[in-house]
Amino acid sequence: MRQDVQKIILQIRRRWKKRKTKVISILLAIIWLAVMVVLLTNWRMFGRTANGDSIKRIVQWVLLWLFGVAGAILWQFYCLFLRKKRKIKRLGVGSIVVLAIAMGTGMFWIMEWIYNPQMFTIPYQFVSLSICVSAVVFLIFLLLCNSLRLAVLLCSAMYFIWTIASYFVYEFRGLPLQIVDFLDLGTATTVAGDYEYSMTLHMLIVGVIIVSIVTSLYTGNKYKLVKGKKAKVLIRVAGIFLLVGGIRYLGWSDQPESWNVVLNGNRPGDSFYNYGMQMCVIRGARDSIVKEPEGYSVEELQQVSDEIESGNAGSSKKPNIIAVMDETFSDLTWIRDFPVSEEIIPFYNSLTENTIKGKLLVPVLGGGTGKTEFEFLTGTSMRMFNSTPYVVLGKKLDASMVEPLESQGYKTAAIHPFIPTNYNREVAYEAMGFDRFLSFDDFQGERMVRDFISDEACFDRIEEMIKDEEDPLFTFCVTMQNHSPYTKEYENSIELLEYTDSQVEQYMSLIHESDRALQKLIEDLEKSDEPTVVVFFGDHLPTLSEDFYEYVFGKTDEEMTFEENQNYYLTPFLIWANYDIEEQQDVVTSSNYLGAMTLETAGVELTKYQQYLLDLREKVPAFSGTAYYGHDGRFHEYGSGGREEENLPLDDCINYNKIFGEESRLDEFFFPEKR
Repeated sequence: MRQDVQKIILQIRRRWKKRKTKVISILLAIIWLAVMVVLLTNWRMFGRTANGDSIKRIVQWVLLWLFGVAGAILWQFYCLFLRKKRKIKRLGVGSIVVLAIAMGTGMFWIMEWIYNPQMFTIPYQFVSLSICVSAVVFLIFLLLCNSLRLAVLLCSAMYFIWTIASYFVYEFRGLPLQIVDFLDLGTATTVAGDYEYSMTLHMLIVGVIIVSIVTSLYTGNKYKLVKGKKAKVLIRVAGIFLLVGGIRYLGWSDQPESWNVVLNGNRPGDSFYNYGMQMCVIRGARDSIVKEPEGYSVEELQQVSDEIESGNAGSSKKPNIIAVMDETFSDLTWIRDFPVSEEIIPFYNSLTENTIKGKLLVPVLGGGTGKTEFEFLTGTSMRMFNSTPYVVLGKKLDASMVEPLESQGYKTAAIHPFIPTNYNREVAYEAMGFDRFLSFDDFQGERMVRDFISDEACFDRIEEMIKDEEDPLFTFCVTMQNHSPYTKEYENSIELLEYTDSQVEQYMSLIHESDRALQKLIEDLEKSDEPTVVVFFGDHLPTLSEDFYEYVFGKTDEEMTFEENQNYYLTPFLIWANYDIEEQQDVVTSSNYLGAMTLETAGVELTKYQQYLLDLREKVPAFSGTAYYGHDGRFHEYGSGGREEENLPLDDCINYNKIFGEESRLDEFFFPEKR
């Protein structure tokens, strides 16, 4: 009897030894499946922020996270110590198809679960399209790498990193990440260190899942498509063809237009939620390609040029022209007069004598400074572009307000007290013809506000340059003092009386400091005998919390009308002179007009193009990439049928000729006649 029992035990041990790997594999699979079921069925618990007031929610959060980690640790133990390595195996066609669909689905889940709180409301057709695109991306990696494990690693890492970057860009800038943003990666990296980053639970869970899957692949079978050298070359060539063909199809073919993905220019984040990240990235990439406008004809443009005469005869005494684009300069109390401890921009509000001022329609919100300054310096609207022109155009930016001034005896200088390569400014300013470019290194030892050169230091430098220069001077200054984030140590001078937000108070205090610096500049120039014109404007509104903007507007973004939403794109501007000029108040214009308006006020000779802009402003008072301002005092969407809109196709053709016309460019239209 005892021997029989020993035999049975011995048989059990032998069978266990043979089958233990399979049994453990099944158990771990069940555990991991349970983790996935719990996580996915409780997805509503993981919002973009945790509710710190709910103890129950915190406990559930912690338990689910520990459960997920436990399953991941068991899986890693199995992969590293128990699973046996096998020989290299080939992937069959059926396996490739299944893997591509699985990876496409997985990549869609990675993007939307981390980034999109409304992922389960995306229509099925956009879900399917996104999965198909991701599947093709995985196939490209598989063909180029000839390795399942490497293809999964690279594809997962690319989507994971892209999604995390998109999440933080949207959090800090209020704008989703687009492919064209990578052209200006240098600018992003110089300001990225100023922000505070906090990983979300979604990111950590996805990261654990990716690491677990990749680890299992690297400790198991090596799956490849082919083995021979010639076959490897062939599949890699096929991968390159698939990559090039895919880019050409998505970027230039007409078929993607039938997908009906439309980017909301006012609230692009909504589009990313509604269509999914990948569909909107593709749409944004297509929109960034500048195409020849419909009806473009050099002969017709020549007729327009012949009918326009250069504006202003030009006075004998040329005034100095000081242009200041002040970082995030605005006063949100003009939207709703919410109570604060003291007036935010009292000096700006008090200026009336020899002053033209009002509201400026700018092309961006929360970031994209380079786009506003591009419009001011060149007169070209961002209507044509979905990217930062400085970055993509470079040396094609020669037609600006700089050369016409230099042809009239002006010395010119650009000032930006920060990294000179941001937004490709070094190349852009050189192309425009600025004599000098002063950046951060030229302001060593000057007064700082937080970590940035103060506005006062910039304005003092401009005054010194005017005193040292015998010829009239044109300076274009892009300040940094008020740049986000608003979490740094700073003694606030402005307090909110009915709302609590330290970041908003810091922002308003910085703007108050800018207003004080502006007052000092104007008062100094009033005492000067040299005629001087100052144009001062904000580049865009800041990125502040959604709750605060809801407090200011009295409603959420979703509840706002199109016209109400345009308040996000309005900043203050003024044109002032230390001599008599015609005064105007409550003017509404746009940043593409402001340069020509400034030169007209200064009394300098205008090019035909600058005169054309002033004539166009009489027909269309203001316009941007998403809206135009009509003579009825209201903002309108494009396609709404307003008579003002009829004048804009010609503007598109003129600006296309200016930038992309090359040999057929009408130089006599855009440059001084003496050129």
